[in-house]
Amino acid sequence: MTRVLVTGAHGFIGQHLVRELEPHYDRVIAIDRQHGDLREPGIAEHIIGYERADVVIHLAAKVGRQFGEDDLGATITDNATMTAHVAQACGRHNARLVYASTSEVYGDQGDSLCEEHVSDNRGRIHNLYGLSKRWGEEAARLYAPDGLTILRLSMPYGPGLPWGRGRAAIINMLWQALTLAPIPVHRDAERSWCYVGDTVRGIRMIVGQAEGGVFNVGRDDNPVSMLHVAELACDLTGAPVDLIEMVDAPQNQTVVKRLSTARLRSLGWQPEVELEQGMLLVHDWIVSEAAEVLV
Repeated sequence: MTRVLVTGAHGFIGQHLVRELEPHYDRVIAIDRQHGDLREPGIAEHIIGYERADVVIHLAAKVGRQFGEDDLGATITDNATMTAHVAQACGRHNARLVYASTSEVYGDQGDSLCEEHVSDNRGRIHNLYGLSKRWGEEAARLYAPDGLTILRLSMPYGPGLPWGRGRAAIINMLWQALTLAPIPVHRDAERSWCYVGDTVRGIRMIVGQAEGGVFNVGRDDNPVSMLHVAELACDLTGAPVDLIEMVDAPQNQTVVKRLSTARLRSLGWQPEVELEQGMLLVHDWIVSEAAEVLV
């Protein structure tokens, strides 16, 4: 009987991941802050020991560049310190740790392809969020090295992802188009967006194989400019394209991300939801969630 414990299970990725895992494991234990504050000493030790977890997928974190800069101490505590507590508990209870990191740990590599096996494939990290997740990776290696798996997630999106300040550009652009608000677009910005269903299916496949290590989890086959994403948002909503405003990217943002997903694809994974289809699903979710506001 394999017991998988997911931290941050009520978050955006966590909710989708729990649903993805449940048909494949004997028991999936979903915990979030109401079950105990993992930032506090002893809480992770108690929960992981009590639940007798075989695998711990650690998603709980403060996510995002802007939120990471709002409170530097909280960012370090939420991402580095909490991960150290979870990793220590995993090591003591012989639980395999699967740590959700981020592509931000690569820093700015320009047009170069970021591959997991290149240990020095890191440019200058632009923000504390990326740095705190890199510290989390090192804490995981220090305290729970046996079978350790590190997931460097990149650009997941889908229904359930909140909109607003500091949130993903793709959902904010849809919200702005629906409300006829200005749509700022960073010049020269490019991303390969990955629908959340494809993201969590990739995580499930990674967890299901015995070999640990580092995996990029996202897409490397559909790089699109953020201007194109904004134009798609206008097209889906019927909003005028003159809402789009080109602006310079802030200094602490990576303008272009290019990741290799060869290792993930070697497991048989391939994306199933293309950008236009995924954005339509997000559009419909926003409309259903905010129907009263959008009337």
